[in-house]
Amino acid sequence: MPKVSIIVPIFNVEKYLDICLDSIINQSFDDFEVICVCDGSKDTSLSIARQYSLLDRRIRVISQPNKGLGAARNTGMRFAKGEYITFVDSDDCLSHIAIEKLYNNICENHSDYVFCNIYCFNPIRNYNIVWEPLSQDELKQVTAKPVFNEGDTPPELYFKMHTMAYGKMYRANFIKDFSFPEGLIFEDMPFFAQCFLSAQKISYDFDPLYFYRQHSESIMGAKDRRFLDIFEINKLVNNIFLEHNKYEKYKTHLLVNQMENTLIRMLELSGRTQKEMFRKWREAFKDIDFSNYDMQVLKNKNIYYAYQDIMNKSYIDFKLFEDRIKKQ
Repeated sequence: MPKVSIIVPIFNVEKYLDICLDSIINQSFDDFEVICVCDGSKDTSLSIARQYSLLDRRIRVISQPNKGLGAARNTGMRFAKGEYITFVDSDDCLSHIAIEKLYNNICENHSDYVFCNIYCFNPIRNYNIVWEPLSQDELKQVTAKPVFNEGDTPPELYFKMHTMAYGKMYRANFIKDFSFPEGLIFEDMPFFAQCFLSAQKISYDFDPLYFYRQHSESIMGAKDRRFLDIFEINKLVNNIFLEHNKYEKYKTHLLVNQMENTLIRMLELSGRTQKEMFRKWREAFKDIDFSNYDMQVLKNKNIYYAYQDIMNKSYIDFKLFEDRIKKQ
């Protein structure tokens, strides 16, 4: 039985798949399996994955009709045999020591999952930056221990952490009852909420071990009507906090984050899709009774004042508001 299962969901990534798989099979740690879930690709991705499986016995290829990223990850989890699980998106890649460092960390700390920093790069725009969800100084304010959990943290810390499924390694038994919502994008957000609220021990490595590729062909880069999924995702996340009896602690920060996040997505859209998102935004937040929330937190956030504008303006007025924001 392999120590680690590396789940790679694949959909139309023939440009990048060889780089991704090369970064995995050349890891300094070699006791792993790779589960490639080809999710109905229409290009040569499936053929590439099968070629790699012939060259490296650790690679298994599963082909299924297109169901989306969440469904592909769920399939990978069902087939995983490793004691630990990590996810790698097929247009991204890993540092050659990523699996070794994450595995050693999660074993030494007996944690439910470990996260690392993420190196974000865009070769076309020559854009490179390290995503540091938590600085060492921020984490030291919470705990001096190498591990922490939800109970150790103030609510605002949750929203500084990256919610993506990748850039982490999980104990398989810990996530065996969790799954990603299917048929929706932003599927990482409910999964992350489950993990964060359920974990007894979370550990961390501040090195950027995961390399995230920005490009216009990705789900986030496409910027299309799938962004409307965010409203359903917000409901799922809120329900998870309710189920864990944590909603009261987090509700103001959840509201702020969800209003900000959906507004940002709306500003990335255009035309009819943006107009539809504008309507859904107003519908989603129209009945808020702010007296039930922490007004001190709200008044420190620009979104609280933007909310007043948006709720009282037409879509044409919103477009003028959008122009002002983009000029700032």
